[in-house]
Amino acid sequence: MKNPNENIEKMTNRCGFVSIVGRSNAGKSTLLNYLVGEKISIVSPKVQTTRQEIRGIIEYENSQIIFVDTPGFCSKNTALEKVLLTNFRRSYRNSDVVLMLVDCTEKNWQSDLGFLSHEKKINKPFAIAVNKVDLLQNKSYLLEMADILKRDTLVDEIFMISALKGTGIEPIKSYLAKAVPVGDWLYGNDHATTDQNLATRLSEITREAVFEKLEQELPYSVYVRTDKLSQTDKKIKLMQSIVVMRDSQKAIVLGHHGKMIHSIRCTAITKMREIFRKTIELKLFVIVKGVWTSSKEHLKNAGLI
Repeated sequence: MKNPNENIEKMTNRCGFVSIVGRSNAGKSTLLNYLVGEKISIVSPKVQTTRQEIRGIIEYENSQIIFVDTPGFCSKNTALEKVLLTNFRRSYRNSDVVLMLVDCTEKNWQSDLGFLSHEKKINKPFAIAVNKVDLLQNKSYLLEMADILKRDTLVDEIFMISALKGTGIEPIKSYLAKAVPVGDWLYGNDHATTDQNLATRLSEITREAVFEKLEQELPYSVYVRTDKLSQTDKKIKLMQSIVVMRDSQKAIVLGHHGKMIHSIRCTAITKMREIFRKTIELKLFVIVKGVWTSSKEHLKNAGLI
């Protein structure tokens, strides 16, 4: 008896890197977390919270897609901004596909397109996702945006999405699955959702808690370092340092009678427990390291270089 499947062509595996680019607060980290189905990147209303390449890994159809959440577009006024810009350019230029996020609620969103004019010589699939469409009252404005975006011949596809609610994500995944190059998968079927090491993920979770609790009180010149770490099947035990530049910042992080650092610790533990499904034993300290953004040692400790 003839096998009904013998004439069906075997699907070719594909695998590639997709850089998620765009201005700060466009929703890149929110989109990455939704795509992989797990929180792996900081989400904060503060701009420039993503400082390094954050990789997320998914399979869709016959493709393995490795996403890279990049730092947002920024100027080069400070040492930290220079590192952010370097990280962004490296991750973008080393990717196979570029997915650019544009925030439709930003009045000057068209200024984002200036990025395209500097990169016209890079030949790779390029798509734009217009994000936060759920927040836009005037839906007809989206048609105007699409018309403007279509004028640039670099743009292969335009998507209308809400990264927060997951609206319009499936068409993006389908497009990317076909856009990444043919090739063997880099990660096995039993891979994690990210290739970030555990110490880095835990540091980032606590850094997010710092941003949440201190809001406008603390500048971005703060990082979290995981000094000691051990884990079993049921427990993660760790010691971390919140590194700041000045004694006045240390006082802010500690809070009156230690109330603020206690609140940061509780928030971080809750986040870690939700992600890793383990008992968390966390000790937090605050240390002053001066202007650490000018020190290669501390930039390295912060995971920036």
